[in-house]
Amino acid sequence: MQISEKLYKEALRYIPAGVNSPVRSFKYVDGTPIFIKSARGSKLITEDGSELSDYIMSWGAIILGHSSEVVNRAIVSALKNGTSFGLCHKMEIEFAKIFSNIFPDFLFRMVNSGTEATMSAVRVARGFTKRKHIIKFSGCYHGHSDQFLTSSGSGLATLSIPASNGVPEEFTLCTITLEYNSDIEILKNTFKKYEIAAVILEVLPGNMGIVPPKKEFINSLISLCRANSTLIIYDEVITGFRTGWGGIAGERKVEFITFESGIKKWESFEISIPDMITFGKVVGGGLPIGVFGGRREIMEKVAPSGDVYQAGTLAGNPISLSAGLAVLNFISETKNFYHILKEKTIALSDLLIEEFLKKGIPVSIVSGTGMLSLFFSEKVPQNFSDVKASDKKLFNRFFKVLLENGVIIPPSPYEAWFISLQHKEEDFEKIRKAIKKL
Repeated sequence: MQISEKLYKEALRYIPAGVNSPVRSFKYVDGTPIFIKSARGSKLITEDGSELSDYIMSWGAIILGHSSEVVNRAIVSALKNGTSFGLCHKMEIEFAKIFSNIFPDFLFRMVNSGTEATMSAVRVARGFTKRKHIIKFSGCYHGHSDQFLTSSGSGLATLSIPASNGVPEEFTLCTITLEYNSDIEILKNTFKKYEIAAVILEVLPGNMGIVPPKKEFINSLISLCRANSTLIIYDEVITGFRTGWGGIAGERKVEFITFESGIKKWESFEISIPDMITFGKVVGGGLPIGVFGGRREIMEKVAPSGDVYQAGTLAGNPISLSAGLAVLNFISETKNFYHILKEKTIALSDLLIEEFLKKGIPVSIVSGTGMLSLFFSEKVPQNFSDVKASDKKLFNRFFKVLLENGVIIPPSPYEAWFISLQHKEEDFEKIRKAIKKL
């Protein structure tokens, strides 16, 4: 870590806290940030020359593995024609068609990040409904735009910040934050009290760790939205094209596996298509991207066809789209892609269950295709409060033991682990060896 420590000291001179995103600081685990030199397949190579099996995978963006030849070739080919045009190009249509084929009545627009996508989706929802209040859920992270920084998971939870300084109170007065998996009566009373423009949620949350949704909660929420002419927005920036083709909405179902108190259980239920949806991560192939879309009548409110303004110079840039198309085309052309990814996820989950049972350390695990969360608690968390009650000291110890044995997981229990197509048994066995030393 000597080189990483030296680089971190230098970074502190020029960058706030020495990092460009809070969770990279390793503050939660009382550590020094690791500086990465290169990555290939399931591995990261640090500036100090260490090889790490990676379960961060650029926070879920990398699904084919680092430095995928398929993606690299596409990027190099696109680079020959220019990096940004600021005007229309054919690849934008090709890209949008993939989404519209999954959601035939939707129109889609490209942006540059998941934050931009969710921010834009809410603005359009407000413009369409002519209402101002939105509902979000504690622990669900929808980017760092002002309206969402009321009670969030991910970086905010990691730093124990209940809300961000610099956001005027007036900016969040129209955001109603409820507990995830809320009691149905609480939902009903909220709809009675306010005219809600939109509800935005992660159907399978990944920013407080993966918390399994209750079928009754999701179905009741959707029914209330329909009954009150409230738009429902699925934030699938993480789950989109990771858990399945088109994500949860694309598959028309949510499925996950839970483990608690020695019992492993598979759960699945059907889910309706939302009014609007956001994507990011996987669909950019490792480059900056965001996508938001919705029913045609809603999206026609977006300028210049409508009066809801949204714009972006680099939106739909050819480099990001070339990488995204390479990934999406590879997935669609690979037989049993999601079955293979699911089996890898199950194999890792089973290994964790087996080894922690041997150690007599109580854990609970939640996994979806290509993503997994381990909590140091006997029961699977049902909401953000439950997540925060898990054993933080044991997590820190686990993180450090893994790192010492060549494995990197997110440096926070409020983040999901991610698995790529390139993860192999040798990556999983490193975790087994580390747990034995815990």
